[in-house]
Amino acid sequence: MEILLAYKASADAARDPFTSLLPIGLGYINASLRTTGFRSKVANFSRFSWGEIAACLADRPPAILGISQFTHNRFDSFKLARLSKEINPSCIVVFGGPHATHRFHEILSRNVSVDYVVLGEGEQTFCELAGSLLRDKGNGFESVRGIAYMRAGSIATSPPREPLADLDALPAPAAFSDGAIGVDIHRQLEFIVTSRGCPASCRFCSSPNFWGRTLRFRSPKSIVDEIKFIRNRYGLIYFSIRDDTFTADRKRVVEFCRLLIQEKVYVLWNCQSRVNSVDEDILFWMKRAGCECVQFGVESGSLKVLRELGKRITPEQIRKAADLTRRAGMHLSLYLMTGIPGETEDDLKDTLALIEGVKASDGQVSPLVYYPGTSLFADGVASGIVRKDLFEADKREALCARSDAFVGNSVRVLLKRLECVAEKNIYTGVDYHAQKKALGYCHSTNVMAGELYESQGKWREAEQEYREICDREPENPWGWLMTGELNARRKDFNRARQAFERLSTLVPAHAPAFSHLGDICRLEGDYAASLVYYRKAISLDPYEAKSSDGLERING
Repeated sequence: MEILLAYKASADAARDPFTSLLPIGLGYINASLRTTGFRSKVANFSRFSWGEIAACLADRPPAILGISQFTHNRFDSFKLARLSKEINPSCIVVFGGPHATHRFHEILSRNVSVDYVVLGEGEQTFCELAGSLLRDKGNGFESVRGIAYMRAGSIATSPPREPLADLDALPAPAAFSDGAIGVDIHRQLEFIVTSRGCPASCRFCSSPNFWGRTLRFRSPKSIVDEIKFIRNRYGLIYFSIRDDTFTADRKRVVEFCRLLIQEKVYVLWNCQSRVNSVDEDILFWMKRAGCECVQFGVESGSLKVLRELGKRITPEQIRKAADLTRRAGMHLSLYLMTGIPGETEDDLKDTLALIEGVKASDGQVSPLVYYPGTSLFADGVASGIVRKDLFEADKREALCARSDAFVGNSVRVLLKRLECVAEKNIYTGVDYHAQKKALGYCHSTNVMAGELYESQGKWREAEQEYREICDREPENPWGWLMTGELNARRKDFNRARQAFERLSTLVPAHAPAFSHLGDICRLEGDYAASLVYYRKAISLDPYEAKSSDGLERING
């Protein structure tokens, strides 16, 4: 193996469904290396024991090991680097990622196992560095822009690399995901990124200093082509767009939505945005194109706290965006933050009132933590509140700005309020009727309405919602998937089978369709047919849980 690109989450992060995923950036670097002619692959060691990792590295020692480092996994990254050197002293270890970029001085001066650090955007830099190290025997690596390394006992840096101007030029990670180690490809490829850079000035975020403050965008066609490729090869029909602010370019979002509708891609998706970057028209376009949830980073309902965080938004803007999102009929998800220096019980009450007022569908609550590359950390060091070597001296994964009792209590109270508000503000049948009147037909509304009716035991109403999708858009997999699952619950196996068979012809790589067919055959006692379907599902997706469970039941 020439190059292995690896990630090892911290112990806590490995249990989280999101931070345990392989960073998307490694997928882009791998794709860039492959198209440049290198032999490379990615590895997610998050749920591997250290013994398993050692065996993997010893089996096929890479010439270059690239490690993605975040603050939470900084010590695991160092341990992975040391382990690779113990197994193969000639292995070249290259660090990259947000933590490595902003702490390269400390990393290189304290860790002899780290040879190079890629600073910021890594595709071109890593490819050029690999070319110098592997093809040119290490000659000329100093001319590679965007790296840091040790030279004669001192830390040297090359000139910074200009941000990549054309993001469409990057090859899609999905096309080069073969051979991945420890990666649930179907879960991994659900998450896509369509832009880089952030013009915001949030004091707790390092993104602008990593990607740059100038926003760069992929074209709508590029995004839709990636979604279609993943849908056709891997059977995914739900996606999550992980841009910091997906709606920053209004014209681009409308064109993306128009293409999804025009090309009949028929997916559901969610995205992240800022409350001051949406309006009714763009939200209506998104809903018609399959967006069922928008996540806003609102952080707090207190104007004082928002200003302290550098958010440059107001509670009134939050309320307006929430009202527009609910009018469009999408789920409203909030990212909240607490434990801000100076935050009081009155500020907490403002946030609780905001949650009530905007009728949030769900949300996440996080204590404010220090990250390198943020003004929050830089200001803390300058004022003497935070030690300069915090990330090296403190072994905790998350380094909270406050550790008093207020923080833990605030997290619990906010989560409880989110849960209560979500329960009493779910969309009703009347709401869905109003949404259809305002937007016209869109399959996302029918799916959401059908799920509501199912939860209420209104099987006939649910089936009508799903049937409308099948009738209006016979090639839309969501109508058949929901119809099949509904009839399977009702034990109408014949109709369920017909729906899943139709789904399997529309999206042949959709592993759950075959799992469902396997379930039906098993419940009917046709174990031979059930095994065929289960094995088909697992061949498409080795992580398909329903198939594995079904096989265990048959074998049991």
